[in-house]
Amino acid sequence: MDPVTDHVDNVYWAEVDPLAENNSHALALAWVGSNKRVLELGPAAGHFTRALVANGCRVVAIERDALAATSLQSVAERVIVGDLSDPAVVASAIDDERFDVVLGGDVLEHLPDPLSVLQACRAALKPGGYVVLSLPNIAHADVKLQLLAGRFRYGDFGLLDRTHLHFFTLESIQELVDGAGLVMVDLRRVIVPVFGSEQAVDPASVSPALLAEVVADAESETYQFVLRAVAHDGDVEIANLAGRVVELGTALDRERARLVVAEAELESTRAALNQATTALDQTTTALEESAGCAEGFEAQCHELAAHVVALQSTRGYRMLAPLRWLSGRR
Repeated sequence: MDPVTDHVDNVYWAEVDPLAENNSHALALAWVGSNKRVLELGPAAGHFTRALVANGCRVVAIERDALAATSLQSVAERVIVGDLSDPAVVASAIDDERFDVVLGGDVLEHLPDPLSVLQACRAALKPGGYVVLSLPNIAHADVKLQLLAGRFRYGDFGLLDRTHLHFFTLESIQELVDGAGLVMVDLRRVIVPVFGSEQAVDPASVSPALLAEVVADAESETYQFVLRAVAHDGDVEIANLAGRVVELGTALDRERARLVVAEAELESTRAALNQATTALDQTTTALEESAGCAEGFEAQCHELAAHVVALQSTRGYRMLAPLRWLSGRR
């Protein structure tokens, strides 16, 4: 088995670009950093594991799928085959060294009891360690619009992945983090404009009034939340400062979201302009062809008139004058 290429059949495989903008992988990778000891939850085929190792990190991976776990053996420091639904599996990964970072990239929503797993993750941290999570936002505008139309269609990936057991909003994520004895210190958002997700909502089916109401929610175009959290040591003042940092990050994300949406609208306008330009070019070409045809027809008419004049000046034409008079064709 090739440990590098044995990912073709895994639906969750995705190339990791550290420089990608508006991307959960790039955000999480930046927060994990380099040369860290990382506990990675549910790495699947190991696309992110490889990116971590490329950054000099040592990774202990917990993966339920035995085949996927086999492909990670040559990449990770250690691979534990087990179901994250059982917090004891996380506990089995904890050793004397513990971890600088516990990473859960789009995994907690697949678990029946994400809180107990996150509580176990807190115990796996070194002093000063932290948790990095990414979670989908069920309150995205496209899901709301589908619900208002009476639809809740599961798929193979995305916001309504058929293997999701839990659905999160920002409020429920905050409750989850608090319940695990953690405090959020960083929060970022991946933005997907309304009508831009895999939910494939038809814009023509949504009235302007309904659309305005749905997108009034500040998180309506948040596709994923990516966050960093540390163990809460009971210091309320530090927790309040962390909350303030998150608020400032939220304000920054609002501006990023506005720019993403504006860029999408600009691209749409550019596409419409290109379409109009193409149509104008086609019309111009057709008119030019019509003008060319008209010019050709006019030339033919002039040529025919010249032939008629020449014919009328012939002796034969003059000799036929009596017949033309009798037939009424003078």
